[in-house]
Amino acid sequence: MTKNIKPIWVGALLLLIAVVLALFVRRSENPVFKAIDELKVRMTASLGVPDPTDIQSTGDWYYLDHVSSGLVFYDADKKKFAPLFAESWSTEADGTHRFKLRDGIHFHDGTPITAKDILWTLKRQLIRKTATHFPLWEYIVGCENLKTLNDECDGLHATSDSEIEIRLKVQNESFFLQLASPETGIWAASDMDAVSLALEPTKFSGPYYFSNQDGVSALLTRNEQSPVSAKFPDSPRSIRLFTIPAAKVNQALIDRTVDLVIRPYSPLGEPEWTQHGIEVHSTTSSNIFYLFGLGTGDRPAIGRDFIETLWSTNQDSKIVPAETFLPFSKQFGLSRAEFIESLPEHSAKKIRIFCPEGFFSESFLTQIKSAAVKTGIEIEFSFAPATEWFKAFNDPESKKKYDYAMSLYSASERYPAVQLRYLTKKLAKPPIDLKLTESPDLNVDRTKILRDYQKWMLQSRQAIPLFFGNTLFLYQKRIDIGSQSESDAEIELWRVREVVR
Repeated sequence: MTKNIKPIWVGALLLLIAVVLALFVRRSENPVFKAIDELKVRMTASLGVPDPTDIQSTGDWYYLDHVSSGLVFYDADKKKFAPLFAESWSTEADGTHRFKLRDGIHFHDGTPITAKDILWTLKRQLIRKTATHFPLWEYIVGCENLKTLNDECDGLHATSDSEIEIRLKVQNESFFLQLASPETGIWAASDMDAVSLALEPTKFSGPYYFSNQDGVSALLTRNEQSPVSAKFPDSPRSIRLFTIPAAKVNQALIDRTVDLVIRPYSPLGEPEWTQHGIEVHSTTSSNIFYLFGLGTGDRPAIGRDFIETLWSTNQDSKIVPAETFLPFSKQFGLSRAEFIESLPEHSAKKIRIFCPEGFFSESFLTQIKSAAVKTGIEIEFSFAPATEWFKAFNDPESKKKYDYAMSLYSASERYPAVQLRYLTKKLAKPPIDLKLTESPDLNVDRTKILRDYQKWMLQSRQAIPLFFGNTLFLYQKRIDIGSQSESDAEIELWRVREVVR
């Protein structure tokens, strides 16, 4: 009997080893991906293509970034600006930038992208002067008197069919960020009216093009002409953008109505996503929850009494006091002491705050109210749909109904002046020129200028930061979102794939 034990034992051992090796090999295999036929996303309330000269929300920025591309782009993998529709560029000491265009560049329908398309795209920005991030019209030489898109100007012209020349008044550090942004994504001259400046997009330069909308969603289709699409062959074949009210976004994700949601972290309002089988990707603290002063002129004071009480009673450990306007550029930000000293000691007895419906959790708003009560303040919250709320920012009459708008801004780690300019919006006339901080050629104290600007924003009650938070990418388990940024609150859906195994 003992003669048979050893062979049986050896056989069992060999079988066990084979099973372990099979499991190890399977687990060590690289994941297998495939392109998604239709990626269902909620990242903006817009269905029609937003106007690049008047981007109202972070979601609209994302939208435009997918349907338009520019001369250059920001390579998030290499952390630098790189050519896109430009093949190369040169920069001279007098501020002249020459961009050589690539051969064979096209809009989605095969129409060639020409120097005229690029010039008209940029001129439209220079004439309208409504962009919220980059005042390009203040930087380019000799273009102050443009009236129509047919007009010529010294600092912006084509030197040939394949070269664009842009001459700046001074060197500008954020110039390439401007050219890589959706504000200067290229549009067809044939889609623009030279006199009225109306833009009716039918040709698209981005990795996707707008196909149609049905009242609840917009369909974007992969643009096979795009150099971005060429770099990401497994990008989704189409993207369906759903417009879902903020209050219903979470349920749409849980119900599998959408595959992916991009939105800010909701203080005191996040479900336990793992219980619903939802994956979470979070950026660093790139969002600013703040109060924006509506209208023009004086507004009720928000004092250090209320702000310090709000910070000390906060119950959400994932948001932190925003004691500066710059979550990334700390060397240019205010210290806590400078922030507090820029506020009056006491707040007004009543403050009216305008909120978008369903955007902030009831618990978070209750926490704000509780801090106000402890400080002896009455806060009156009002709510309206996002479209009405957005209009209030640039309406001088809005202060008749509200004092502040509760808002959120997704900041960029690259240039502090861009961030502060956006937070200022359009109605205010700042006494400090941020352009001085963006020119490396000028001998100025950039730190002092940026800090003084922030103090002015607090003292004029233009904007009052409350907390820093994160942006969340919430997605179904079968989705792989690729190597998305962790520091900037940006999303590149062309990196998204489906996991096969």
